[in-house]
Amino acid sequence: MSLMYENLNISPDANDPPEHQAALRALLRAVQPDLQAVVDGFITRFYDELLRQPRFSRVLGLLSEREFAQLRKNQERHLRSLFERRNEASVRVARHVGQVHALIGIEASWLVESYGLYTRLLITHFADWVDPSERTALLSYFITRLQDELQWQIGGHEDIGRQLDGALARIDAAILTAHTLSDLLRSVLGALENIEGVVAGTLGRPDAEGKLQFEHAFGSRFKTLYLDRIGAEGVAPTLVRGDAIEGLGASGRAWRSRQVQYTASYSTDPAIQPWKALAHELGVRSAVSIPILDAFGQPIALMDLYSSYPGFFTNAARRVFTEHLQKILALAFTRYASSPSGVVPYARRQFYVDLLDHNGLQMLYQPVVSLRTGRPVKFEALARLRRKDGQGFVSPAEFLPVLGSQEMWRLFSLGLEQALHARHRWAQQGVEIDVSVNMPPVALSDPRYVERVEQLLRSHAVEPRRLTLELLETGDLDVSERRDALLARFRATGVRLAEDDLGSGYSSLLRLDSFPFDEVKIDQGLLSGLGKAPRRALDFIQHLTRLAHDLGSLVVVEGLESPGLVEAAVILQADAGQGYGLARPMLADAVVDWVRGFHLHIDRDHPRTALGVYAAHLLWEMRLTYMTPWPDALPLAARAATALHNYIEVQELEGGALHQAYLRLIAALTEGVDTAEFRQAQVDMRRQLDQLVRAELAL
Repeated sequence: MSLMYENLNISPDANDPPEHQAALRALLRAVQPDLQAVVDGFITRFYDELLRQPRFSRVLGLLSEREFAQLRKNQERHLRSLFERRNEASVRVARHVGQVHALIGIEASWLVESYGLYTRLLITHFADWVDPSERTALLSYFITRLQDELQWQIGGHEDIGRQLDGALARIDAAILTAHTLSDLLRSVLGALENIEGVVAGTLGRPDAEGKLQFEHAFGSRFKTLYLDRIGAEGVAPTLVRGDAIEGLGASGRAWRSRQVQYTASYSTDPAIQPWKALAHELGVRSAVSIPILDAFGQPIALMDLYSSYPGFFTNAARRVFTEHLQKILALAFTRYASSPSGVVPYARRQFYVDLLDHNGLQMLYQPVVSLRTGRPVKFEALARLRRKDGQGFVSPAEFLPVLGSQEMWRLFSLGLEQALHARHRWAQQGVEIDVSVNMPPVALSDPRYVERVEQLLRSHAVEPRRLTLELLETGDLDVSERRDALLARFRATGVRLAEDDLGSGYSSLLRLDSFPFDEVKIDQGLLSGLGKAPRRALDFIQHLTRLAHDLGSLVVVEGLESPGLVEAAVILQADAGQGYGLARPMLADAVVDWVRGFHLHIDRDHPRTALGVYAAHLLWEMRLTYMTPWPDALPLAARAATALHNYIEVQELEGGALHQAYLRLIAALTEGVDTAEFRQAQVDMRRQLDQLVRAELAL
């Protein structure tokens, strides 16, 4: 008997009833001579029965011949384990088997059904090997043991379900707490990486040629063997076009169809031929491609997830999971990335982060000039990343979107330190001037920022009022008691606070009303419409300037790229200006000489540019409305239109279309501003000024 136990690796459980032990011994004596044949016969019958049922057949059909052979061997070991003593190892094995069943897409209800089949086949296969008197005890043993096995396996199956639920909970929480798209995507991928069976994941967008560029990824072997080698021999890229074999896989189909696409098995799916050998090396056996859609249902990005198990993504629970993930990612891109243009591949993202981490940050300095005195009042420190080859800089438009919260913190901390050091050197050379540094909105929910400001103010012995912190319009401000407390700490430091990019969005206007800003910077994007609608752009500047002044803030107009824009900002009574029309960003070493050699000539009453005279006319029209209730004052208003009259004389435009429109306007004014003649003269004058500005901008 001991020899038979050894051959079967069987050890009777002393806790089993005596009749169970007797029945097992009888069975062992009977099957020992033909043990392998008996085991093989049972395994064959079991899988023949499963393959007759479509749903089991579908799952088993995902396996290669080698995988199916391995499954049969595993089933053989499981059969033998039924005759071993129950212990912690057998529980762990059973739970693992349940997890594997979940990972390959078998539903829990199927597990119960397959166990019913397994029990029936065991009884019919082995019952005839023992005497009738022992069959009842054998049947009782099989049922009892298999019930335990089923319970343990269902427990393992539920473990996987809990992992998926936990991942979704982390992702949902990230949506509420992430401050940038980059942070959110990292949190999403981090949650997915912790799911057993998921070995890699990517998020990318196609470039102009339809080649998928991966911007975020997890899975170290996947990065090393695939992402870092794309384009090398034997490493095919992924396309979204349908005119090449590399675009026929799930990723390309998902992008074109705008629907989630599945690769149930890399062993059996012919569409993955370009990547089959590499997938085998990586242990990838199934995948899902999830298109991320914008509000109009068009694809803007693509997430691909890879599993080491065939069929992992195809069962009902996993499909619900991927659909939920698709909706979350669509919401994320809508919230954080209104413009999905500009694909940044994964390798380039890493390149930017490496530059920041290895002393690549270089601050350039652009002056902010007073439009009242014509002298520079401060320099804004602008972050750049210095290329390792020394060939210029990487602009913030390229690297800022890829930085997460930790990188943004490092950027601010290092940039502020550089800026204060530069200011100290300027002061030593006799140029005492302020400096400003950009700060992300997350600073009002992360105490590290104000602590760093306090620390650097002490270490550089700088008067706090000499430093301005510009709050960037890159996300929603935290609205909470914590925000108020941190804002109070920033105020207590004595630094000045500025709102950057006023007018770039509705939230920026809300900030102006709810935050005590010392100054605001009018978004240079408002000036981009000058060519199409000059009056509208100038109107925006004029009204935002008045709004800020009414709330007690100074106004800086950004994007003054030409003498005309500078003159218009002067006439519209902005406090200061910044842009290429005044000076380009420069290295710290160039600041002192520039300051000593610069002075802006200002003459509000005698504009010399088309934009300047249009701005002056805009103010004249506004003042005219104030005089409407007093008709006797209209002659004074006519005489007040001196800026336009002087411009016509200086530019020698007498007798031209602009001059004729001016004369008709002044003549119509004598009859009142409510007449049809005056309103038509206004329209004609604005048309002439529009043409004048467009001609000036075209030069």
